[in-house]
Amino acid sequence: MTLSLLNQVTTHREINPDVAMPPVRMNIQGTDGIGKSTFGANAPDSIFIQAEDGLSFINAARFPQANTWEEIMEQVRTLAMEEHAYRTVVLDTTDAAAKLGEAHVCEKNGWSSAADPKAGYGAFYVAEENAWLNLLNGLNVCFQQRGMNVVLLSHVASKAYKDPELEPYDRWEMRCNKKVNALIKDWVDFNLFANYETTLIKDGAKARGVSYGNRGLFTKFAAAYDAKSRLDLPSKIDFSWQAFADAYGAALGLPANNNEAA
Repeated sequence: MTLSLLNQVTTHREINPDVAMPPVRMNIQGTDGIGKSTFGANAPDSIFIQAEDGLSFINAARFPQANTWEEIMEQVRTLAMEEHAYRTVVLDTTDAAAKLGEAHVCEKNGWSSAADPKAGYGAFYVAEENAWLNLLNGLNVCFQQRGMNVVLLSHVASKAYKDPELEPYDRWEMRCNKKVNALIKDWVDFNLFANYETTLIKDGAKARGVSYGNRGLFTKFAAAYDAKSRLDLPSKIDFSWQAFADAYGAALGLPANNNEAA
């Protein structure tokens, strides 16, 4: 007798409070110099895939800087297939990797650029999206089969945003194109935004922003930036791996002394 799939339905994820936290897939968006690489370096037993040179003053394990998309993919395959003790893989950064991906797609298809007439309508962006799907699938092997945290780091830029219910306004957006940004946001469980806390102060008829250097990690969508969390985290936490791990463990209902994500 064939067992019905209905007998395999579950209603919640099993969490063992006696073991380390489940690994996470996250994207950290942040302004330049906010400390994204330091955040990744402080994750448990981290190793960096470098699409850019951003670790000059940070002590962290790293592969040689990748100069091609193929080198990024080979580094991901190494972590997915070979034995090692690393528990976190950090991609630094998505926008730098995207430039390598664009070059890879053009070279593979004989296109001069995304606008090459030979590419046909939208063909470049489909090919680029497929390249990123391959990368995320490889990282998913690290996450699901090797139990590794996956931390993506992303620069942001101020871009005009068209809200269907409001007048257009500027907000922080990741620097990759919209299709790649959407893939990343959908794939991760935590898409968080790091920035300095800013206070508006009236100066006569004008308002000016003042920052006191405090850094925050924002977990919920706002008009100024995109953010999401699949768990109910506080809307703002300190920008550090330990603060995130504490909030993550609390959201899972784990004991306070078991607050290091696997």
